[in-house]
Amino acid sequence: MNISSTEWHIEPISAGLIQAERITSVICDIQTEFQHVMIVEGECFGRSLILDGKTQSTELDEFVYHEGLVHPSMVSHTNPKDVLIVGGGEGATAREVLKYPSVEKVTMVDIDQKLVELCEKFLPNHHMNSFSSPRMDLYYSDALEFVESLTKRFDVAIIDVPDPLEYGPAFQLFTVEFFDLLKRKLTANGIMVIQAGATGPSFSEKCFTAVANTVSQTFSICS
Repeated sequence: MNISSTEWHIEPISAGLIQAERITSVICDIQTEFQHVMIVEGECFGRSLILDGKTQSTELDEFVYHEGLVHPSMVSHTNPKDVLIVGGGEGATAREVLKYPSVEKVTMVDIDQKLVELCEKFLPNHHMNSFSSPRMDLYYSDALEFVESLTKRFDVAIIDVPDPLEYGPAFQLFTVEFFDLLKRKLTANGIMVIQAGATGPSFSEKCFTAVANTVSQTFSICS
């Protein structure tokens, strides 16, 4: 089998592991102000979002990630009414949150307007029209500045941003300073959840363990 980089998306996972999928079509390939965005149609996983060379979600199995990210925190809260989403450009996190009748308002902020517009246009099976919900307020801003400016408090805050790459736009959202700020914006029984990277045995310490240790410096209950 001849794997050509023009026909395949080849992605290093760890030092001894790569993932490759044959690409049937490239929907878009754009450098935004903040990151490189590709949306492709793959032979195995269907339509996929790739940011800075790393697959973020695929049409085939994105529900595993988004349901796992959203529902444990939502069902753990007795009555989630106000929900904050930081990131979540595909709209799939909002899709899952909006399934709860108790939710009165979803406030979503993403730094990259172009990314969100591309996802809204080309990933309809991800967002399922969540962007047009009357319960949805969408803002384009730096998350640190946006969260600091908030005057309301939230029952659940969901941080759905890419892994904390030093050159990526989400790096500063994995710091004690941001978690301290976010905690002040939660209600008394508020819950915060953050995606923390892969948990495989060969690379969990690179991201997941570091994020968990950082979160635990702010939140006394961290699991």
